[in-house]
Amino acid sequence: MSVAANAHDLREVEAFYKRWGPDVFVFCRLFLGDEQQAETVSSKTFLEFYRESTESPIMGEIPSRLVGFAYQLMQPSRADPHSNLRDNSLQNCILRLDCRQRAVFIMRNVLGMSWTGLASAMGSSIDDVRQVWLKGMINVRDLLPRDFFNR
Repeated sequence: MSVAANAHDLREVEAFYKRWGPDVFVFCRLFLGDEQQAETVSSKTFLEFYRESTESPIMGEIPSRLVGFAYQLMQPSRADPHSNLRDNSLQNCILRLDCRQRAVFIMRNVLGMSWTGLASAMGSSIDDVRQVWLKGMINVRDLLPRDFFNR
């Protein structure tokens, strides 16, 4: 491989990381509830992605494989869903969802992923992730204080 090709690859990798790094970090931070762990998992996510992928798209939706790697890496590090039962902030309510609901909720509502991308990242069908998302939405609504939306 020539030096010019290597330089192009490095610029492509840098652009990919700059584009998707903040989104992956937010996904991990909201899922785990801890910035240090989120930073570690985000870094590992990109390493896994670069090992297994030849494409580094910077346009369109966040790559479902990238988010899928993050989700897989966070499985052993799940946040305690019953922590801070008195804290009714949206972030804490998200942490209190079960693992799948939390991931789908964040992917759809925060990252704005399509149903197809979400299903791919979760390794599930579109119908399945829609059901998980709906259950998560209902659970978040039930966990939030009644006056959260000033109604």
